[in-house]
Amino acid sequence: MTKLALVADHSSDAISTTNPWQYFTKYADAMLGEMRMHDMRNTLKSNLAALLGGGSLIALCLPAVAFAQDAGAGSEEDPHPQAIVVTGSRIRGIEPTGSPVIGLSRDDIEQSTASTTTELLSELPQVFNFGATDASFTSANNQNANRTFGTGINLRGLGTESTLTLLDGRRLAGAGTQSQYFDPSVIPTMAIARLEVLADGSSGIYGSDAVGGVVNILLRKDFNGAEVMGRVRFADGFEEYQAGAALGKTWGSGSIMVAGEFNRRGTLFAADRAYYTDNLAPFGGPDLRSSNAAPGNVTVGGVTYAIPDGNGENLTAGDFTAGTRNLQSAYLGAAVLPEQERRSAAATFEQDITDSIQVYAQGYYAERDGLLTGPALTAQFNVPTTNPFYVNPGTPGQTVTVAYSFINELGNERSASSQQSYHITGGLNLKLGADWSANVFYAYSHDGERSLTRQINSGALNAALANTNPATAFNPFSSTGNNNPATIATLTNPFRVDTNYGIQEYGVSADGPLLALPAGDIRVALGASRQQINWQDLAPFQTNSDRTINSVFGEVYVPVLGGDGPELNLSAAARYDDYDDVGDTLNPKLGVTFRPVASLTLRGSYGKSFRAPTLSDKGSPFNQYRQLVGPSNVLTNVLFLRGGNPGLQPEKATTWSLGADWKPLSLPGLKLSFTYYNVDYTNRIATPGNDLLALQKAELAPVVTYNPPLAVVNQILAGGLFSAPPASPSDVQAIVDGRKVNLGANKTDGLEFIGSYEGDASWGSWRVGVNATKILTFDRSIISGTPLRDVLNTINNPVSFIARAYVGADVGGLSATMFVNHYGSYDNDSITPIQDVPAHTEFDLALRYTVKQPFSIAQDVTFSLDVQDIFDNDPPYVQNGNLAFDPNAHSPIGRTIAIGVRAGF
Repeated sequence: MTKLALVADHSSDAISTTNPWQYFTKYADAMLGEMRMHDMRNTLKSNLAALLGGGSLIALCLPAVAFAQDAGAGSEEDPHPQAIVVTGSRIRGIEPTGSPVIGLSRDDIEQSTASTTTELLSELPQVFNFGATDASFTSANNQNANRTFGTGINLRGLGTESTLTLLDGRRLAGAGTQSQYFDPSVIPTMAIARLEVLADGSSGIYGSDAVGGVVNILLRKDFNGAEVMGRVRFADGFEEYQAGAALGKTWGSGSIMVAGEFNRRGTLFAADRAYYTDNLAPFGGPDLRSSNAAPGNVTVGGVTYAIPDGNGENLTAGDFTAGTRNLQSAYLGAAVLPEQERRSAAATFEQDITDSIQVYAQGYYAERDGLLTGPALTAQFNVPTTNPFYVNPGTPGQTVTVAYSFINELGNERSASSQQSYHITGGLNLKLGADWSANVFYAYSHDGERSLTRQINSGALNAALANTNPATAFNPFSSTGNNNPATIATLTNPFRVDTNYGIQEYGVSADGPLLALPAGDIRVALGASRQQINWQDLAPFQTNSDRTINSVFGEVYVPVLGGDGPELNLSAAARYDDYDDVGDTLNPKLGVTFRPVASLTLRGSYGKSFRAPTLSDKGSPFNQYRQLVGPSNVLTNVLFLRGGNPGLQPEKATTWSLGADWKPLSLPGLKLSFTYYNVDYTNRIATPGNDLLALQKAELAPVVTYNPPLAVVNQILAGGLFSAPPASPSDVQAIVDGRKVNLGANKTDGLEFIGSYEGDASWGSWRVGVNATKILTFDRSIISGTPLRDVLNTINNPVSFIARAYVGADVGGLSATMFVNHYGSYDNDSITPIQDVPAHTEFDLALRYTVKQPFSIAQDVTFSLDVQDIFDNDPPYVQNGNLAFDPNAHSPIGRTIAIGVRAGF
């Protein structure tokens, strides 16, 4: 296959990878006088291919911008060359001034050991494994809400909800039941031409959510031929199967591409991983197994008695021993990773109507089904004396409390989830003359999430406990599961979380030269768009919310110095967004690029960014009346406000960066990139009060109101959606605001370094490189007005140093790359004394062997062997809640081996 990528340079003519388009345009201008217009496209294409040494393999994490256009199998030329819009700018052919873009080309995707687009992006050190991941399952609010087992991208540790993911510059519907992230794995890897990651605040270009940065997924176009692939990945107790295909056709005035992918992953059970346990004693920690067990435990007067094993009938007080406990692991029979099946397809289409009008369309459709085998349902309840199996090892005649696991009656809980996601966009590209172009587009994106679990029906359980008939009463003293099946069937209720998120957007933009300067043309881009968003909570609350956003934006690029001497370019962008529910916002972004010599680029950026609260943030309250433990361990009657908050305002951030890119002319093949960034993030949406210990934590005092006025209590109760409202408003002793509130703040700064070196030898070629991030500070406060706390290098927060390096070589048809992944040390401050968690390093291996034209209809066939975590290193021991390791820092899978084949036709 022929691959063209400006991130690779094996020619004698040096190309500035920090501004390859400038070189390209100068090169093109020199030839224009020597060719006729109808030959220009082919000549440019062939000369560019010669310059770049087509077919070279690109390793991951190169510092340059990836402007790759994949010609695909069987394609000889690109019939539709055009100026490319790069992530971070809306002006054609202009790199984002002052902001570095990490580009992953088609070759990077094929060389990676990852199975999905999300896994590929997660290999970048700029992406942190916090928030929504398919290894964490929670109904918590904000970025951690993940009932449907998706994975979002979290740039610079600022949260998956603060990273904007685009498909060829267009917004995508938020995923998850709270629409707080987008999972790129819904895009089939076979359909992707390149990925561009801009780790810089960019609301001045793209609007809301682009605080940590932007991920732009660009689909393949001008692909002529066919490709198929198959891959099997396996580990101890784990397997995954993947298959895909892509078909493309180009003609003189257009092209079409269709790609599809199937991925099926099996369940990984906790029993297959020694460290996935709550009995930490073998690691030198505590035994955290639960007293909610089968057989269970009886508590009377503060004394615990283990229920003896058996059918629970005819027990007497003499069968119990005071001070004993039965323990059961919460992970007994449970899974580490859910079973998942993904099906996805994507397509692109372009057609020139005239020399100046092109119509285009592209989109994708994806489905994901998941099934998580989780812990068994448990409960603690009182057993009345009317229960026919009642026994009291303490004081007869008193109610006893039993801690119980329903594993024998109900088995392990099996949580089913599904996602349906699709996006389509279409429009016109127009040539207006005088090198001006315009675009008119319409896009619609949809995401539907479904989650189904069970929960204990407390009313039915209490009724079964009070039942006097031994044939139908619930026996909580049994460990054999011999309870009446009809009775057991009444003890659970289904709990559904169903949401739909839809966004339609339409707009117009134009860009072109405004004024000629000695160093080049001042170029501008202008545009306007409207977004209409709908979010439906189908269950459990049945709400329907809408939002309209009107936006205008502009960008100007000014080449101040140029020619043969130093080069200085400036850019300024601004975007105005008017929300019909949270007001308006204006966000600027400024950039500067200075090249004192051809080999060195100095750059800087400054901007304002924001994240508007989602419609989920503003809705779906779930309020409760309950007793919480207050000061001095006194039970307090509380109105516990939870869920959304209509009064939320946008989050705001100020971001700036400085950097340098160096490609010495005296050492061709060497590329170095260095960036310092600074983010001041305020008004963050969080749920600090969503804590059952809120009355006991002094730092949460601002969200607690003791002895609230009766009028305030009545107003809250009148809002409805309360579980078990108080018998009388006067019974309320406190209000805890556990809703989403604008109280958080983050301040962080850090360094990012990307370097690579590529060389040729008599036996082939070789390459080395590294991508590393060093966070200097990461300060956070969860309540406004309280001091920022340094949480860097603490559990569940970013570590200061992460790096991924590689070394590789190509010899004939064989390509081999070794990757080194390093994750820095940190403190587990969730326990006392604080635990020092050591750094760990893992190694991956990617082998590729390509056979050229093994038979007449195939252009080439590539066989692959990938090994992740070659030495199968166990993760460091971490007392992480009731787990013996930290899934944020280490994959639970361990060593995996993948065998694959890819063929082009």
